Amino acid sequence: MRCHTCDTDHDGRTGECPTCRTPVGSPALRPGVRVRPVRGVGRAASVAVAATTLFLLLTVAVQPVNALLAERAADSLDSEAFLLTAGVLDLAAGLLYLVAFLVAVVLVIVWTWRARTNLDAFPGTGPTNSGGWAIAGWLVPFVNFVMPHRVVANIARESLWRLSTPLLVHLWWGAWLVFLLAERFIARSSVAEYEALPFPQTSADFRAYADHYASATGEYLVPAVFCVVAGVSLIVLIHRISAAQTARITRSMPTGPILPGMSIAEPAATSGIAADPASAASSAPAAS
Repeated sequence: MRCHTCDTDHDGRTGECPTCRTPVGSPALRPGVRVRPVRGVGRAASVAVAATTLFLLLTVAVQPVNALLAERAADSLDSEAFLLTAGVLDLAAGLLYLVAFLVAVVLVIVWTWRARTNLDAFPGTGPTNSGGWAIAGWLVPFVNFVMPHRVVANIARESLWRLSTPLLVHLWWGAWLVFLLAERFIARSSVAEYEALPFPQTSADFRAYADHYASATGEYLVPAVFCVVAGVSLIVLIHRISAAQTARITRSMPTGPILPGMSIAEPAATSGIAADPASAASSAPAAS
């Protein structure tokens, strides 16, 4: 017997498909339940996550540039030009990272919500949390340290037909938490060190700035590595889950595109087959 969901052969005597756990005889999607496309917003979210990661690396790359500017300014003793240039570089890199981060947050939340609500249309799936947590889980303080991992883990298991959570989910969330905590701690420490520096007037002052930026480069590299790991892991997860859900939805609607808000219509009764066996028996001609 061939499964309507994963298109694999299995023993029809079992209660469900051993591959995707869809009950025998069930369609790929529950009739009447809305499905939402995830591939487009998934691609946009992946681009935003990649941009966020690259701009974070840019904020790290600015540090050795500022160290070089400080060393050169030690000869000219041009305090205003040095501070202005270093400040503009820091501000520009920081703004690019902040904008990309905010865009990525919005797109990832939208993608997570769509992917989670699609589980309600998949027979055989077992959502562990309501669809609202796909949004609130990212926004509620303290809860957002746990709930996004649980929601994405549930989405990954049910979409990729895994009995256990894929290791990539744990890698993504663990790296992300380490990045958040390390980046916040290092940023506060770096700001405190910068504020303690004197206004640059002598060569020694400029060298102190150069040492500060050189030290900050090494410190910021630690959270940056975890950010790269988290970003790459999330992009791979989004791609795999989006591809799996899109393939499942497409199997149920092979004749047309998936539109936003589309719902699967109830299957029409086949003509010539009576819906009620009792009525069919009563309508049959009496035996002579």
